[in-house]
Amino acid sequence: MQLIKTLIIAATALVSLSSSVLAADPKLNAFKTPGASAICKGAKLKSNGTQIRAGFCSSQIQGQIPAVDRMVSTLILVPRNGQKFVAGKNFTAEVAVRNFKTGFFSDAVNDYYDQAQTLDKNGVVQGHSHITIQKLSGSSVPDPTVFAFFKGLNLQAKGGKLTQVVSLPLPGSYRMCTMSSSFTHQPVIMPVAQRGAQDDCVRFTIVRK
Repeated sequence: MQLIKTLIIAATALVSLSSSVLAADPKLNAFKTPGASAICKGAKLKSNGTQIRAGFCSSQIQGQIPAVDRMVSTLILVPRNGQKFVAGKNFTAEVAVRNFKTGFFSDAVNDYYDQAQTLDKNGVVQGHSHITIQKLSGSSVPDPTVFAFFKGLNLQAKGGKLTQVVSLPLPGSYRMCTMSSSFTHQPVIMPVAQRGAQDDCVRFTIVRK
């Protein structure tokens, strides 16, 4: 009974806080998100399971969202920040994951963004990760359409770790990031805004032979 009273008090406080924020900012109060049935009304391009490069509208529901103690977390073990590798020589990238049931990987050609996020029996997101590597040029923000290496890590993690062989032929500074996704490739959805990131990035260097 005490738990129920506590939850009611917390919910009342949250509603009060939300109302105060909206009242303080008329722009927030004026904006209302259309419902799922209306969000894509009149859209020229709609989700059809393929990757539409021109952009599109999707009314897909978000699906099952984990509890805060089941949120996805990732740490890149290899490469380490500042690590150096020889151009053209293989190295094995290694990624550790937490609260992530990997091995769920749909056909990205025909089943892209067309299913909601799902959890396993333990309340953990079912999905897969990716690694993407981009060449850096000073402090210039990299173009997301240009990458030196990209690979979906679609297998089940072993001992909480995912690996991938990488080879980069050109010397330079690089950034490697992970991208955690649910089954049909959309970014994993978490239950709260204030949290640690579900993905990781590191910077490393490729040197001449």
